[in-house]
Amino acid sequence: MQITVQWEVKVNKLSFLPKKPEALENAQAQISEKWNALQPRERVMLAILPFALILIFGGFIFYKVNQNIDKQVTETEKYREALTYIADNQLQYQKNKAKKEAMRQKLIDADAKIVSKLTNMASNLGFDVTVTPKDPKKVSDDSGVEEQEIEVTLKNVDYSKFLEYIIQIHQLETPIYMRHLNMTRTSNNSTSDTKMTVSITLMSYRLKEPNAA
Repeated sequence: MQITVQWEVKVNKLSFLPKKPEALENAQAQISEKWNALQPRERVMLAILPFALILIFGGFIFYKVNQNIDKQVTETEKYREALTYIADNQLQYQKNKAKKEAMRQKLIDADAKIVSKLTNMASNLGFDVTVTPKDPKKVSDDSGVEEQEIEVTLKNVDYSKFLEYIIQIHQLETPIYMRHLNMTRTSNNSTSDTKMTVSITLMSYRLKEPNAA
């Protein structure tokens, strides 16, 4: 004969869960007490506050992003305008660059013996000439261009031959320009054989390379 014994065990499921810390329970109790103490209107305002903060913070981020986009658009537009300007003026720029380089080379190749040239040209035309150069000086401190003033005095020269002398000066490869001209008649003739005394102030330019002596 078998005897079956059934044991009825009642287990409280909550007994297996960890208990909350006492400090947490106290904090929750205080919060609940303060919440219950609030007026309904205060509860609504307090509940809305997080959403209001989110909206303000989100609006600020949107403003900064939009401001940055506007800045990028403005810079892009300026860059595009600059490219358009370069494209429109590229041909003229190349021409000016070529002229500048040609003048630079002309200044480098300028004849340092310009005083001798002026003297010989006048002597070949039969002039009584005096050529007085002044000390060269730099056009600016950061450039190698030298400017030299040259005083040329011609005595008892024919008007026609004087014009020939001026043409020869103009045809020189060396960059040279007339700054001042003073003519005084020394005879009473009114023809091309009129004798004159002429004083000319010329400016000559030459570019010295940095390594030039």
